[in-house]
Amino acid sequence: MNTATQISKRVPAGHRPETARRQLRVVIVVPRGEAVRNFIYSDTLRLLSRRAKVVLLSVVTNEAILAKARPYVEEIVIIEEQPVHPAAAYLRTLVEHAHDRWLWSQVAQNNWELRARRARQAGGLQHLQWLGVAAASRLLANPLCLRALTACEQSLQWRLRSSRFYDHFFARCHPDLVFNASHIHGPAGELPLRVAHRLGLPTAGFIFSWDNLTSRSRILVPYRYWLVWHEPMKQQLLHLYPKIRPDHVFVTGTPQMDFLFQPQWLLSRPELCRRIGLDPARPFILYTTGVDRHFPREHLHVASVINLLGQLRLPQKPQLVVRIYIKGISPQMQALAERRLPDVVFPPMLWDLAWATPRPEDLELYCSLVHHAALSINAASTVSLEFILKDKPVINLDYDPPGSRLAPCDGFKRHIRFDHFWPVARSGATMVATSEADLRKMLIRGLTQPAADHPARQQFVADFFGFTADGQSSLRTAETLLRLAANH
Repeated sequence: MNTATQISKRVPAGHRPETARRQLRVVIVVPRGEAVRNFIYSDTLRLLSRRAKVVLLSVVTNEAILAKARPYVEEIVIIEEQPVHPAAAYLRTLVEHAHDRWLWSQVAQNNWELRARRARQAGGLQHLQWLGVAAASRLLANPLCLRALTACEQSLQWRLRSSRFYDHFFARCHPDLVFNASHIHGPAGELPLRVAHRLGLPTAGFIFSWDNLTSRSRILVPYRYWLVWHEPMKQQLLHLYPKIRPDHVFVTGTPQMDFLFQPQWLLSRPELCRRIGLDPARPFILYTTGVDRHFPREHLHVASVINLLGQLRLPQKPQLVVRIYIKGISPQMQALAERRLPDVVFPPMLWDLAWATPRPEDLELYCSLVHHAALSINAASTVSLEFILKDKPVINLDYDPPGSRLAPCDGFKRHIRFDHFWPVARSGATMVATSEADLRKMLIRGLTQPAADHPARQQFVADFFGFTADGQSSLRTAETLLRLAANH
């Protein structure tokens, strides 16, 4: 369906929120499923609607999800990704590769090696094309060239845009601010932000995750204002993009952490255990997996944990809950789940699979798992931050799955050393296992001495989150957006 033919879904007049009479108007773009959690399920939208008319541009069409937003918005417009002209797409690829060579973070180096390997394996023309792009990227990997290329890409994307829908939409809507709820992984959100910028409308972007500035490529969509998780992320953004004004970057925290502080998202321990089949009288460990292509053969790690837990001699035998990442499940992990081993639970992932969107009941389940779990095991994920915030033990896996033979560019050790995660591993706020023997010791330590790393966790929260570790990020986000809209 072409965006120009999209039908605006207006809220019936009798159901308009009281605040629809307010003068400010803010357009929120939700260009990917996971942004629903941060800006529709959280308090952000509700708080924003008290003082502004809100128009929602959403890539998600699930009416059960959109129903959560309808009481707080004036209008919902369904959007989708627009085709990009081949010339603009090629220039973008070149800019992204050159940015990676200039940035040369641990993730950029790893991605470069993976691309080179794929090209070698493909051989022929594809390998020659890669060699040409790689050579050009090295030559262009400097701030001056990157700024010039970025300006060219933005100009080309504007001149060769495939739809004029947003030109007409903004002319009708007259927003005071256009806010992109996810600056990355949401192609459907790019064209509306590019058009808004060209029309002189104030635009704001949310840096979606703590790793994005070092693990994702160059930010090409132009924004006037930026919302970030914490002060270190602000400084990193200003360092990478020195043309950004410091007073245009706002530390709000991330609404995804607010849910951990809100009792309405928590099930009681007996109810949680009843729903997923646990013994409420015994402790349980939460193992969260990664995407299978990034964490190959992770089922062997899970099998190892199951084996180690079976060997432990503790007053209460621990249970294991394995939460599979819905975006990538290997056949081997699926087979392990289907074995229905005793004291091991693979709870359902209650997501809308079409949009990779957690449904509200899944968010409730996850928050309850974090709240009631004795400790976390994960390779190197955001789950570590959530357990540290809750002052609970965490074990990170700094070795490849037992019995696997992974190339270094595929291995688990690389994740621990990625730029965003290395400070966590070095802080002492988590236990970093480098072998099965390490893991065994840390399981015992985490289960029997849960407060052992409390000082390090407390210090990490202060250093990393600062004032945003209070469950009020949704409020700060809404207030920031209102202030920016009012200034316009």
